[in-house]
Amino acid sequence: MSNTLRGLVPLLAYAVLVAATDVFAGNRLVSLSPITLGAVSFTFAAILFIGLSAGRQGLRSAMRPVRTHRHDVVAINVMTAVVWLTLLYALKYLEPAVVSVVAFAIGPALTVLLSPLLRRGSAVLVSELVVSVGIFFLIGLLSWGSVRGLSGIGELGTGKAVLGLVLGIVCGLACVGNTIYSKRLSEAGLTPVSTLAVRYFLMVAVSWPLVALSDNPGVVAALVPGAGIALIGVGLQNYLGQVGIKYVEPITAALLDTLSPVCAFALQLLDGRLQTSGLTLACVLGITALVGVGVVARSRHETRLARQERLAPVIDFPVTGVTEPDAHAA
Repeated sequence: MSNTLRGLVPLLAYAVLVAATDVFAGNRLVSLSPITLGAVSFTFAAILFIGLSAGRQGLRSAMRPVRTHRHDVVAINVMTAVVWLTLLYALKYLEPAVVSVVAFAIGPALTVLLSPLLRRGSAVLVSELVVSVGIFFLIGLLSWGSVRGLSGIGELGTGKAVLGLVLGIVCGLACVGNTIYSKRLSEAGLTPVSTLAVRYFLMVAVSWPLVALSDNPGVVAALVPGAGIALIGVGLQNYLGQVGIKYVEPITAALLDTLSPVCAFALQLLDGRLQTSGLTLACVLGITALVGVGVVARSRHETRLARQERLAPVIDFPVTGVTEPDAHAA
């Protein structure tokens, strides 16, 4: 079994949970503050994973990556905070499927550009490059439709639509960094739980002061939905993503992430606030088809490389400079 197939199941589950979280959070954010919901959710998630990691190896060992991999830990904290703050605010203005498309489908195109810079020695296939360009085009089409009032929310006003799209794009940029730095920490030997134990410090540190400055933070009202998002949308979701990234290249993970809009579109049909948008559905289905092409191409590439390695001849080079003892010398 190729590494891509090993990472497929957890990353598909991750995409479903991303969609469910987007739809649930979008519904709750009608009455809750995005920053309060984020603060509560990530505080619960940080306590959960620090507790799990410390319970296995002690608190000092659980915090060791902060010292031994400081650059990557700081980077993934920054990326995580940016991803979730922009995502929660974007969900306040756009339908979940559109947010998912803009935030996650932009990832493959950006990963193609950034992965060789941030991870030396990684390679991107020509087919992955073509897929990424196609996805980027569909994102542009969907963005145009949102500004024109053709999404599931309908007329938003240009200002809100543009703000939501900009936040989604920033979220997509940070998602690329999240994927790449998750892969770097995995390659450095950290387990998924160890990585998640040191991933949320900045989000917690930034969000609570902002909650304190809010006029109507609504902390009590955010406790139950925040706990749900912490367990399912942050904890389990990020754990599955961290497991999956062990086996695949960042470009493959980014392509699989773009399946979440399909799930989001299906799940948001349960939300009475939203209408069914033909443009959103067409773009989501197009992106899904392109994702399938990209994943199949990567899996075939890995299988072909593995076959070549098995068939490669083993050449024994003679050892020079060593002579047998002369039997006549005795």
